[in-house]
Amino acid sequence: MKIDEPSHEAVEDIAPEVEPTASEQVALVIEDLRAMMKAEMRYHRSRLDYTRHVFRWAFRYGAVAAFAFGSASMALVLGLVLTLSPLIGPLFATLLVTISFAVVGVIFGILARKWMRKVYFPEMQKNVDDLT
Repeated sequence: MKIDEPSHEAVEDIAPEVEPTASEQVALVIEDLRAMMKAEMRYHRSRLDYTRHVFRWAFRYGAVAAFAFGSASMALVLGLVLTLSPLIGPLFATLLVTISFAVVGVIFGILARKWMRKVYFPEMQKNVDDLT
């Protein structure tokens, strides 16, 4: 039996790769630039959506905190009026309402601050922009 050796004639039949012309290269570069611009636009749009989401929740928490602190100040004023009455009961009620609203205000204020800290732009921290 004779083993056939692989022939190398097929390699000679393949035509060498043709370099693209200058106009084809320019078209390829323009196509790459368009794809890059679309990717950059999608990236910045997603960052904007994320920032909008964070600001929305931070505003909600901040609004609840402002309402709670406003209510706490009204409760304090009402409590001072009630404290002038000869009974001891209104003082305890005033303190309880004032402290509870203040605690709610602190909790939602901390949540609002936590949400605001999620907004971070590394470009602003490093000053990457060469134009400024």
